[in-house]
Amino acid sequence: MNSTRKKFTLIASGMIVIGILLTAIGFFAGAKLSIVNTEDGFQALGNHDRKAEEFSLTEFANIEGDLQDTDIEIIPSNEYKLKIERLAGTKVTHKITNDTLVLKESDHEPLWQIDLNFGTLTKKVVKIYVPKEVTFGNISLKNRFGDVRLDGMKVERLTIHSSEGDLTLNDIQSNQLTIENKFGDMNANNVITEDLNVEMHDGDAKFDSVRANSTVFQNEFGDLNFLNFTSEALTIQSKDGDIEIQGMLLGNSVIHSNFGDTKLQLLNKESNLSYNIHNDFGDITVNNNRFEKNASHTTNSQHKLDITSTDGDVHVTF
Repeated sequence: MNSTRKKFTLIASGMIVIGILLTAIGFFAGAKLSIVNTEDGFQALGNHDRKAEEFSLTEFANIEGDLQDTDIEIIPSNEYKLKIERLAGTKVTHKITNDTLVLKESDHEPLWQIDLNFGTLTKKVVKIYVPKEVTFGNISLKNRFGDVRLDGMKVERLTIHSSEGDLTLNDIQSNQLTIENKFGDMNANNVITEDLNVEMHDGDAKFDSVRANSTVFQNEFGDLNFLNFTSEALTIQSKDGDIEIQGMLLGNSVIHSNFGDTKLQLLNKESNLSYNIHNDFGDITVNNNRFEKNASHTTNSQHKLDITSTDGDVHVTF
């Protein structure tokens, strides 16, 4: 048993060494190819093996994508159209069923490959063109590796689950917006939504001109920046990263930060916002007035702000 285990270990180690050597040789030689284990055996595929496909589509009201290693983009247009770029030996299938465009990668993707160009050659690209005046019902995108970009869309419910990649949202109107991104940055501009729910594990997030009735944001590692922001209920939980908010906080707002500075530049009047700030290790400054450990202010307003910081400075200006 031990002998068999040693053989497998030696074989695996040998394959890793060969892969590293081939990658290094290809990189220094300027190679732009991938060695892929296809159904026809190992093949060296280059730029000439990339395929570009274009499909005219009938109208649909929903989008459902389940992809593995793909850049996804939804683009405002005057027609329904799909463009797919892929490497030979890989495949993205599409169909319209029950008023839903369904995108899925082939179940027979290469199990073994060596990229001599660090993944740019094998990366698939999916571009979905939709009429800009259409309001969609449900858009659900799942993607393991790759960027996701949406522009100029109206959708009842938008859900994005990404394991690794950057997310970009521009000019989005949605009743419910749910985003989970494990590794990668997020940028959102001109977003209006009833419910904004974001969970990030490692990445920076920047929101500009975002209005939400309810905002829930959870982040493990990374900075959070809200510019021109308005929310009627806000909950932020950050383990490690700076938080900066410029805008109007209405209703109940709760911010909890373990490590990192918290900076708020509010359009609220201090006389119209009750607040309670607690900081274990770090300074507290409210309108250039310094406090130790705690700062509080009570009004008859229904708008309330609670900030709890474990380690980092807290600055609030009205």
